[in-house]
Amino acid sequence: MIRSCYIVDDEQHGIEILTDFVNQTPGLKLVGADTNPLEALNKISNNEIKADITFLDIDMPKISGLNLSKLIKDKTEVVFVTGFKDYAHQAFDFNAIDFLLKPVTYERFLQTLDKIYAKTNISSIVENKFLFIQVNNKKKYIKINTDEITYIEGLSNYVRIHFVSGKVHTIYTSLKVILEKLPQNLFVRSHKSFIINLKFVEVIGGDEVIIQGNHVVPIGASFRNDLMHNL
Repeated sequence: MIRSCYIVDDEQHGIEILTDFVNQTPGLKLVGADTNPLEALNKISNNEIKADITFLDIDMPKISGLNLSKLIKDKTEVVFVTGFKDYAHQAFDFNAIDFLLKPVTYERFLQTLDKIYAKTNISSIVENKFLFIQVNNKKKYIKINTDEITYIEGLSNYVRIHFVSGKVHTIYTSLKVILEKLPQNLFVRSHKSFIINLKFVEVIGGDEVIIQGNHVVPIGASFRNDLMHNL
């Protein structure tokens, strides 16, 4: 899933810096930028702008970023940006994901993305062909090719991703979250605890699917129609 970004800052220079950071980062897409916070409020409220992440300057005329965040918090995640470090405690009181102090460096910008991605431990780029996944709660991500995933198994709060090579990665997320980030034409839920890649299905019979490599995956009664419809 590509994350959409919106920038609201009354200083054009601040917008230019963040625009450059967004544009050079895989998995991010800039959907707009405004120097007028009231215009930004109107666009977000009317769904003219739909952003996953809004980078919001705090010290702005007419309405502060802190007050604006209260009005848009149900529509977008907020990252505060300001030249005044004294705002830090207030910013986190408003449930912001992060607080960026100007001048913002690209390294610090990427740390903010780590916090965002840590919510699900997974991010996707390039139209779902690749995923970045965080393994074993380490603070780094590995890139995987979704074409090489054979099936995914749900284990309570974790999922186990199986690859055609025989490799297995376990990450902290849910089947629902990871399914939303996979190519919809290839991946389908066959059971409440399994997602399969149709590309590697060899046999469907009775209440089970045989995946390449002789892996047997169950078919749940409530998922059978969906599975057969996608064949």
